[in-house]
Amino acid sequence: MRQELITSSLLRRVSSRANLGLLLLVGGMFCLFRVTLGPPHPRVVELAVPFVLLLAHLAFAPLPWQWTGGDAPMAGLGRGFIQALLFNLAWVLLLIAILHLAGPEHPPGQGPPPPEPMGFPGGPRPPRGWTPSLGLALVNVAFAIIFGWVFAEKEAMESRERSMAVLLRQSRGRALQNQLEPHVLYNALNGLSELVHEDPPAAEEMIARLADLYRMLTHHGEAEFVPLARERMLVELYLHMERMRLGDRLRIRWDWPDWADAVVLPPLFLQPLAENAIKHGISPCEGGGELRFSCARDGEALVLAVANTGRPLDPGAREGIGLGNLRARLDLWMAASGAFTLAQHGTWTVAAVRWTAGNP
Repeated sequence: MRQELITSSLLRRVSSRANLGLLLLVGGMFCLFRVTLGPPHPRVVELAVPFVLLLAHLAFAPLPWQWTGGDAPMAGLGRGFIQALLFNLAWVLLLIAILHLAGPEHPPGQGPPPPEPMGFPGGPRPPRGWTPSLGLALVNVAFAIIFGWVFAEKEAMESRERSMAVLLRQSRGRALQNQLEPHVLYNALNGLSELVHEDPPAAEEMIARLADLYRMLTHHGEAEFVPLARERMLVELYLHMERMRLGDRLRIRWDWPDWADAVVLPPLFLQPLAENAIKHGISPCEGGGELRFSCARDGEALVLAVANTGRPLDPGAREGIGLGNLRARLDLWMAASGAFTLAQHGTWTVAAVRWTAGNP
């Protein structure tokens, strides 16, 4: 595991409410045993020792097991043990020295108290002849090696699970995207078939546009995220083909601020909205309708909307492949909190995607 990942792992451990709660519980139990079984009136430093040591173990003990210098989440057993022994010995001795110097050897006005072992809080008494500080150090080094291995193994397993979850989401998202790309081409071919007999020159031009559309879809499929400028270019090419088929029945308006082109989002979010509006709202209507695209900020959220006149929304209509696909991919977009809505507002049918943290 690399240094930046080790640092983030350490911060997660020491800021976890579950870990801190367990630390307070175990440290409190050791303090209770000390007050109940030990000499009366323990010093504040003595009561703080369990909490300090437990926090130090939580923060430092897994580090030598996680240090690999590469992408591996955990060192091997031999290398990890040597690193853990040397690293834990260093920080434990330093911490014990600090604790030893933190308070007086005995309360003022009294003789020195009998030696009292302070092995790992609540631990066994060290053999006679050992100083309390030495016993405390040896017990904590041994504990740090074991505790560090257990915690490092736990975090390595969690890291593998997170990686597998990310890969699973990416695979599912790519499968949904691959499902949508031929769907776009099928609809374009259906429009082309209408022109072959009615307007052969327009059909010939539409074939050339279809080749451009397929080429752009291929590049779109290779990207995980694209700027809205590229998405708009794809939609404009698609709309040009639809305009050849519908003529003046299709009227288009863009309410598009300059900053919108730099917004980044997964590919093929705007095109399904346009396709749905034309297929279900404008194309079935004899007089056609207007198609309006907009991108706006609403507080911290961004709203991408496509509104259309023409045939009103049928509340009982079944959702097509494009919108169902968009909903599924929006649910997989873990970097943002997003929602899709489709509603009727007066004479306008409005399909909107709303999300936060949309620029990954």
